[in-house]
Amino acid sequence: MPVKQLDLDLVPQLRKVDIAAKRRVLSRVLEGSWTALLKGRGMEFAGFRQYTYGDDASRIDWNATLRAKEVLVREFEEYKTVNVFFLLDVSDSMLFSSAAKLKCEYAAEVLFNLATAIVDAGDSVGYAMFSDRIVAKQFPGLGREVIYRMAQDLSDGKNYGGKSDFKQVMALVNGLLHQRSLIVIISDFIGLPDGWERYVRMFSMQYDLIGIMIRDPRDAELPDKGIQVLVASPDGSGEKLLIDLKQYAALYREEAGREERYVQSTFEKAKAGFLRISTAEEPFDALTGYFRKRSKIVRG
Repeated sequence: MPVKQLDLDLVPQLRKVDIAAKRRVLSRVLEGSWTALLKGRGMEFAGFRQYTYGDDASRIDWNATLRAKEVLVREFEEYKTVNVFFLLDVSDSMLFSSAAKLKCEYAAEVLFNLATAIVDAGDSVGYAMFSDRIVAKQFPGLGREVIYRMAQDLSDGKNYGGKSDFKQVMALVNGLLHQRSLIVIISDFIGLPDGWERYVRMFSMQYDLIGIMIRDPRDAELPDKGIQVLVASPDGSGEKLLIDLKQYAALYREEAGREERYVQSTFEKAKAGFLRISTAEEPFDALTGYFRKRSKIVRG
């Protein structure tokens, strides 16, 4: 079900002094983090040059040597920029809130400010918004044009809602990206299908991968008193249950914690990054702290 109205004011955030200051700090942290994590770690082919004494013989390209009739070695150069591709979950489970913002609104602001900080650091960003399909996308690019296009897509209520098909979308994205990238999945990771773990492992082997879990406080804990009516689907068409919160609050908290820990352990076992943020938190503090910590771990 599309969102009729979103509480998003993204483009003006580019000019707000307090947000811009936080974003500059995040941009500096990211630049250091990328340097430690990604830049200089990969090499791409740059061309051939004539062999000289002392060159590594393993870099001789014998096919090129035969064609040119002189000994040629392959030249490589380090990657200078990082391509960051965001996957934003906009399915029905993200259209929920017990706080000031829907999870999808909070997630959109996290994506927008993180992407802007990355562009400010001189790297490229792209994105795809998904439910059971990709509803909007932009391939990685440099500059503010990408950011303005992103703001337009994120602010369009018609891009939100629908069933979730995590596996199909991951397979589609794998076909879209043909370059070395860091992939950041932003989702509540609720209602995942059987076998979703395989796609996390696969992406982690092919790309650098980070999962950012966005959870509403109510996703983790129910009030411990009173009677509550629960419905099985966000549009209210599903089965309704009348429950005693005192009886089920502890069980709900335990199950929600178990689910979150399982998602986190899946990413960590795949050697991928993982960050959980509550919609009740200030997002810049969580993002800056995470990337500082991750950079220190890699540097040892």
